[in-house]
Amino acid sequence: MAGAVEATRLEAELTCAICLELFREPVTAPCGHNFCRDCLTEAWAGDRRRLLGFSCPQCRTHFPERPELQPNRVLCAVVEELERGLAKPPSPESPAAPLSVPCDACPPGAGASASRTCLTCLASFCPRHLEPHLESPAFRSHSLSPPLPDLAQRRCPQHGGLLDFYCRPHRACICAACLLEHRGCNTQSLEEARAREEEELKTQQKNVQFQMIQMQHHLELVEYQKQHLMDSSVKQKLSSEFAEMKSLIEAEEKIAVKMIEEEESKATGQIAGVLERLGTQLTQLKQYKEQVDSALANTGSMVFWKNISELPVISLNTNRPPKPIEVNGRKVELVEKEVVSLKQALVQLVKCSLQQRVRQLEQADRNKSKPSPNPTQKTATDDQQDPSCTPDQTEPPQTADCPEGKRAQKNRNKSKPSPNPTQKTATDDQQDPKKAKPKPSPSQNQLPSPYGGPRLPPSAQSLVPSRAELMQYNSKITYDLRTAHKKLLINDRFTVLSLAEQPQSYPDQPERFFNCSQVLALQSFTNGRHYWEVSNDGGSFWAIGIACVGVDRKGSRSRLGRNALSWCVEGFGRKLSAWHEDRELVLNVQLPKVVGVFLDFAVGLVSFYSVSNVPMLLISYKTEFQSRVFPAFWLSSKDAKLTLVQ
Repeated sequence: MAGAVEATRLEAELTCAICLELFREPVTAPCGHNFCRDCLTEAWAGDRRRLLGFSCPQCRTHFPERPELQPNRVLCAVVEELERGLAKPPSPESPAAPLSVPCDACPPGAGASASRTCLTCLASFCPRHLEPHLESPAFRSHSLSPPLPDLAQRRCPQHGGLLDFYCRPHRACICAACLLEHRGCNTQSLEEARAREEEELKTQQKNVQFQMIQMQHHLELVEYQKQHLMDSSVKQKLSSEFAEMKSLIEAEEKIAVKMIEEEESKATGQIAGVLERLGTQLTQLKQYKEQVDSALANTGSMVFWKNISELPVISLNTNRPPKPIEVNGRKVELVEKEVVSLKQALVQLVKCSLQQRVRQLEQADRNKSKPSPNPTQKTATDDQQDPSCTPDQTEPPQTADCPEGKRAQKNRNKSKPSPNPTQKTATDDQQDPKKAKPKPSPSQNQLPSPYGGPRLPPSAQSLVPSRAELMQYNSKITYDLRTAHKKLLINDRFTVLSLAEQPQSYPDQPERFFNCSQVLALQSFTNGRHYWEVSNDGGSFWAIGIACVGVDRKGSRSRLGRNALSWCVEGFGRKLSAWHEDRELVLNVQLPKVVGVFLDFAVGLVSFYSVSNVPMLLISYKTEFQSRVFPAFWLSSKDAKLTLVQ
């Protein structure tokens, strides 16, 4: 331990005051201070150029004439002994030693290394041959620099002069004589041009890295669309419908399945093309990034410019996500509706016995009326006489033209609630005015839904669907990095949202939220029913909702619920509220740990649930969606996380 301390002290005493390293060929100035020969020679060369004479770099003692320097041989031996004691095997990660530049004035093979390069003479000199440049007034105007290994490459092949300038339009290094040929070009010195090019390359490096993330995001989006197309296929549902009547309509089943497969094939073909294009673009960006990294890693000056000239010209504009690819939802819906209608007709046909249909014809003859073309239609008297003809409550809804269908629909609505218990058919009140309940007075114990929508009675909570019923519409969603505010962090494959300490270096884009720390989901919906859940990890300032495609991205009106294009439930401290059109409705319930959102696009319904063992309905909004709908999120708690439940 004591030996190590002594070695450290000795090393400090044997350190040059100019280069702060161990002495190399130490010499002693007349004032008694020791320096490296090359360091002192270079320091005095600077003094000589400024006509200040000579002085000690450490104590500033002035010498009118250049002192005669003699090597300190004792000090040389001590330094060599110390270096042998401190010598360590070089590690594989240590940088390579600088290349030795031979002296151009020494005979070939003499082994002398140059200490300086004269940019005027275009030659490198060792300390002995450098003395004329340091002492003779004839060389006073010559420019000296550290040894340059690529001096031969710095000569202009056309004029032989030093390449001191860079022409940006032609992307070439030029000499002073070449300036006449590039009079109209934008030229700069090599130092200025290199600083500018390095800054631009670093910017491009960041942009390429971010665009690689975006491209990967786009690939995941298209993969999700492909999976969603398969998940949204109605082949399985059609097969279950046709299983009950396969013996009668096998040919119809094959035709319907073929129509669905044709629509899927069209969408899958489009997705294959988009995947191939995005993959090619991502490969090009990766190759360009590797070339940029290689250019920035090279220390050699001319190799750097050579790599710059070989860089391909590619467009680094921010990529927009591909347009959503979906099946023809209207055509699929019509096929499904036709199959269900056919099944309803068959069910009615086999449910009613032949005797009942004969009685219906006899009753029609007695009433001097023609029988209905649809033999499944019956009078109310027939229904009362033969209740066995009434369909089971578990059957799907019947057609509106059939009285039995209306009866079955009414019974089914009473026994099996929809995912949103606030929905009510208008036909129920029209069919039986006597059963229509009067509107309750304000004194009655009811919970009004916001802004004139359907009312939710206290008993409706018992009709809230179970989580299993909601999960049958589960849609996997992820956060969209392109829309995230710069203070938001997205992790764990775009499923965890948190607040960053410092703004992130996301590029400015029109889709990004500017004022509010919000983000939209990567997925959007234009039809069907969808459900997703979001877990709140201990935060007290958050909002979960939906937003239409035209929602503002700047200003106070861009916040969720503060405009006509977004709906949300918001936790603000210990208060839970619902927001829409900048109007707040306070919900007197405990802040939920998991929020479920159910969206029925066709009906124009969005419902928010507090999810636990039994879901609890928080609020429902009834509207008419005119455009694409995105899941939307707001977060303003540093200790909180919004995690998408996958």
